[in-house]
Formats: sequence, C-alpha cells, structure tokens
Amino acid sequence: MPVTELPAPARIERGDIGSLRLVVDRVAGRSRIVDLECTGPVQVLRCQYLDPGAPDIASVTIASPSGGVLQGDRLRIAVEVRAGARLMLDTQSATRLYRMPDRPARIEARFDVGVDAWLEYVPDPYIPFAGSNTTIDTVATVDETATVLLGEVVACGRVARGEVFRMRAFHSTVTAVRPGGELLFSDATILEADLSPSDPGMLGPGTALGSLYAIATGVDPELLRGAIRGHTASGLNCGASTLPNEAGIWLRVVAEDTAAATSVVAAGRDIVRTALVGTATPASRRP
Repeated sequence: MPVTELPAPARIERGDIGSLRLVVDRVAGRSRIVDLECTGPVQVLRCQYLDPGAPDIASVTIASPSGGVLQGDRLRIAVEVRAGARLMLDTQSATRLYRMPDRPARIEARFDVGVDAWLEYVPDPYIPFAGSNTTIDTVATVDETATVLLGEVVACGRVARGEVFRMRAFHSTVTAVRPGGELLFSDATILEADLSPSDPGMLGPGTALGSLYAIATGVDPELLRGAIRGHTASGLNCGASTLPNEAGIWLRVVAEDTAAATSVVAAGRDIVRTALVGTATPASRRP
C-alpha cells in the first residue's frame, strides 16, 4: 500500500492585533470620553480627574493584560482630543518588549489634538529584552492653538541581567504635523545590537535615553534647562532647545540608569505643565 505524503503543516502566525480608539470632548465644563473602543491586548482603565487645580483634565491609563509586547504583535492607538478638551494619558507600568525570535512587533500611535486642546502622553519606560525587535511610530497632528507633551524613555536592555544592547532592534519615530499636513519635526531613536554605545551620537557609558517634546507656541527652552539644572545625579548628559518650525521646545537626556532618565523627563514635564496649566503633574495612583 503506497504511503501518502502528508502536507507540510501550515505556518502558525504569532502575535496579537490590538487597538484603542479614544475620543475626548469638552462636555459641561469637563473633558469626557465620548467614544471608546478597545480590542485585543490594549485596554483602558476608568477615567479619573486627579488634579484639583485643573479638575477638567481627564486622566486615562492604558493597560495591557499580556504584561508586555510579544513577537508579531500589532498594536494601534488612535486618540482624538477635541476642541477645548484636555487629556492626560499614561500607562499602567513599564512596557516590556519580549524576545522575538521569529517576527518583529509594531506599535502605532496617532494623536489628533484640536483647537485649544491639551494632551499629555508620557508613558512609562520601554524595556527591550534580549532578542526583541520593535518599531514604534508616533504621529501627532496638532492645531496651532493646542499643546501636546510627548515623552519617551527607553532602556538599552535589562542591565541587571547583562542584556546591554542585546535587542535585535528598537526603532522609535516621533513626528508632529499641522492639520493641513505641514511637517513640524520628526525625530528618531534607533538602538540595535550591532551598534556600539560608544559610537558618535550613541549613549556612551549611559544605559537609558529620555526625550520630552513640548509642542506649544510661545514656550522658552529655558524652562527645560531649569529642570535639567535641578538634577545633580552623576552620569547625566542633558540638553534642551527649540523644536524646528517654531513647534515648541524639547529635551533629551542620556543617563546611567532608567530611573535617572525618567526623573529628568518627569521634571521637564512638570515644569512645562506648571508654566502652562498652573499646576504640577498629579501624583501617580500606583504605589
């Protein structure tokens, strides 16, 4: 009896597809969620109002039941902040980028910030595990009268485990445009296993990189320089300047550890927020 050859098993496509669509509008003097849709490993916690000095600002936390980003994941965040609304968006914890031997992961974030609107998005740090391969693409469409604070902190790996520059790749691009499509700026952070930390433009002896972009009119980079001067930790290399096209101001820090980089970015956020809103960033609800 002839032996029948079995077909090769179908390739199993790994990875989740997750999305968040969030729309915030100003209703009866407060910023409120008017549309919300979550799918896959992207969820949000209940909207809160954490700042007594600015009680109209809605605070929303993005959560992930999976605890991190896995190979093949495709995650998309789309947030609209309508005219006059104000939103503070954060994350539940650091984003762990797990080992990805077969397929890379991709995260897309799209923010549409309307007339006289306000958005803060300063997520907890990204931690690339050895073998991870992640691309993050962030685009903010910002009205000329709006204000957006975007922050990012990335570690060069799990330092305590000796995983320094052991990721396959970490590519993150932040782009800001006007509603008509005019490019304000685009900035990229690229970390790869075959790059040397000592190369020009890299981290040197640092193990973490932080960035803060304050997209607003009429702000002075001296604000951020004041935040930098308040930090005396060893191993810090910081700078602040204006963004192209009079888009606002920005800060970058290279630090010996993730905690120090996070602290500088938080200080910059705090000082800009105080200058523009009149109150400091509310304390985290996490212990």
